[in-house]
Amino acid sequence: MYSSAVLGRPRRKSLDELIHLVQQPSFAGLYRRAPQMCDAPGHVSLRLLEVAPPKSRYVRRWRRHARRCPSCASLFHYLGISLEG
Repeated sequence: MYSSAVLGRPRRKSLDELIHLVQQPSFAGLYRRAPQMCDAPGHVSLRLLEVAPPKSRYVRRWRRHARRCPSCASLFHYLGISLEG
């Protein structure tokens, strides 16, 4: 058996270390999971939303849709784009 240091993988954290990390304010920003992308027609694309300027026509159009669609709203919240505007 090789240790994790030999294999180049980070060591797994103990429960005490994880609890300490969760209490830090930066934890949610660093370790949050990306929401599930819905690549179906009629839903916003995460890839295009990432690169579009916040005041672009693309964002304005999908912002109206995201107010009614929870999956698209989660993408807006993930990227920090307001649904009001």
